[in-house]
Amino acid sequence: MAGHLLECGSQISGGYYADPGVKDVPGLANLGYPIAELDADGHCVISKPPGTGGRIDVHTVKEQLLYEVHDPSAYLTPDVVADISEADVVEVGPDRVKLSGVRGHPRPASLKVNLCHETGWLAEGEISYAGVRAEARARLAAEVLQQRLEDLGPLRVDLIGVASIFGDDAGRWLGAQKPGEGRDVRLRVALKHTDRAAAERLLREVTALYCCGPAGGGGVRTALRPRLGTVSCLVPRESVPARHRFIEAAGS
Repeated sequence: MAGHLLECGSQISGGYYADPGVKDVPGLANLGYPIAELDADGHCVISKPPGTGGRIDVHTVKEQLLYEVHDPSAYLTPDVVADISEADVVEVGPDRVKLSGVRGHPRPASLKVNLCHETGWLAEGEISYAGVRAEARARLAAEVLQQRLEDLGPLRVDLIGVASIFGDDAGRWLGAQKPGEGRDVRLRVALKHTDRAAAERLLREVTALYCCGPAGGGGVRTALRPRLGTVSCLVPRESVPARHRFIEAAGS
């Protein structure tokens, strides 16, 4: 669990934690990376170098301790099933927090394997609309693209500045939200396709919005890149023998 606390680096010392007025972090521009001091009994103290920014307290440590943990009493790792259901997190000094009470159960009988494979192409295009009725013009541009590219499958549509993080790939935002009064909107449209030539059509159509779309669009950017997909499965531990070797530098 000491490794789990350190794995995201400065996240435990205030990075990805700060929320002004609610969770303030001093010196975020000079954030210190954490240090773990391990005792012989398995307990550890988390700290950071003196004079660095950030904060390490029970809140930052608990937040990272629970990060990506599906079951606090059975956190699966390749080496052990960790149990933090009775863990104790205590501040023992300024920017010093002790973790104790972690228990371990026998390691899993299987290991998780992630296989990567080629899945095609991701095409992305962006264009900005600003000023009066900017959001309405951005929505119209999205509708134009959906009609021109309807034979390629669903597009991912984001109205950055209005609705993006909570959008979806099916385009339901068009009917679920009424046009608002956004005055600085960047339209992002993306498409996944197995055929490169088909994916490239999106790039051309977004660029064509300059003269074949709503008024006042600008700042077009497009990108095309290959995509990898993953397939996960479990394999017996004995099927994955562990090996290591040391490599010495020449002349050492």
